[in-house]
Amino acid sequence: MRRLSEINAKIGTVDIPQRVERERYFAELSDVELAALFAGPLKPRVLTQWADVAPEGAIGLVAPFPLTHRKPPAGTKLWPTDATTGDFRDNPLAREALAALKAAVAQLRAGSVIFRSAESFSPSAANRDLLTRFFSEIAVFDPPVQRVWIPGGLWNVRTAAKVARELGVTCAFDPLVREPGEPPEIHYELEADSLYMRIEGAGRSGAIRSEKLDELADLVTHYEDRELTIAFASPERWSDARNFKKLLDAD
Repeated sequence: MRRLSEINAKIGTVDIPQRVERERYFAELSDVELAALFAGPLKPRVLTQWADVAPEGAIGLVAPFPLTHRKPPAGTKLWPTDATTGDFRDNPLAREALAALKAAVAQLRAGSVIFRSAESFSPSAANRDLLTRFFSEIAVFDPPVQRVWIPGGLWNVRTAAKVARELGVTCAFDPLVREPGEPPEIHYELEADSLYMRIEGAGRSGAIRSEKLDELADLVTHYEDRELTIAFASPERWSDARNFKKLLDAD
């Protein structure tokens, strides 16, 4: 197995776990999927605090919900929305949120922007057209930044990866989620130049078992010539991410 230093992979978690200092986090892990901008605008001092501690390229910033979701999340001080926002549609309120997103990407020196699909965003022809226009005409960044798309639950991983490649974006998927009886190798032939592996723990509590981390390591080494991000969203994501890094770094 090749060591992490020899593989083009970033390892981190979905948001920084509670009770973990940011300085310690970035001393041990190389990426974080940050959802702070998803629900509503951030105060300038909050962005400054993140910019002061995060290395360049270490933040993957989740896009504001008016770009991707029709239904707002729970909370207060949300982004303004109306009946035309969400689902990758073009409208003035989404454009305002996108402008704030681009400014935050520049200030944080973010390495990627993550666009979450709503679970109801189906793989229909109309929605594929929306994605095509969105990523080719609307969500365009200068200078370029990696754009990650998290498909909704109705998308097949193989289909989503193929669509993402055609759109020039990176597909996110959970490599530990498979149909009953499917082997880990089911994810070995994805059409992708880059991959975003987002591990949620398959509904289990506690740390991810060593045999599952071994499966993940085999998948990572299979795609060792691609640009890879491994983001743990599991219940014990801080431990899981560090355990996985140690596994890849082992002699």
